[in-house]
Amino acid sequence: MSKSRSAYREFPNVSKFLEEKLVHRRKEMKISQTALADTAGLTRNCIQQMECHEHLPLPSTMFKLLKALAFSEEEAAQFWVEIEEAYAKDRNLQESDSKTPEMV
Repeated sequence: MSKSRSAYREFPNVSKFLEEKLVHRRKEMKISQTALADTAGLTRNCIQQMECHEHLPLPSTMFKLLKALAFSEEEAAQFWVEIEEAYAKDRNLQESDSKTPEMV
């Protein structure tokens, strides 16, 4: 399996959700990946890899991003509810894929 976009393959719903919430917010705010990274105390590479679906950020990283992207308390609370829903969908996909018999 190639490294590129591996998070998207394994967690498509979470990846799409992060793109909709975090990437679009950054673009709406018209800030660069570097500026976001500096504000959040992360590296630009971390932001780039998340935006390219190479990896999913840790919860601690997501907290930093929510703060840096000026999410209100209500928006942040809704974010955590929705990301859990996206993760549950991906778990269901993974479970159904593991139950599918392979053809030989």
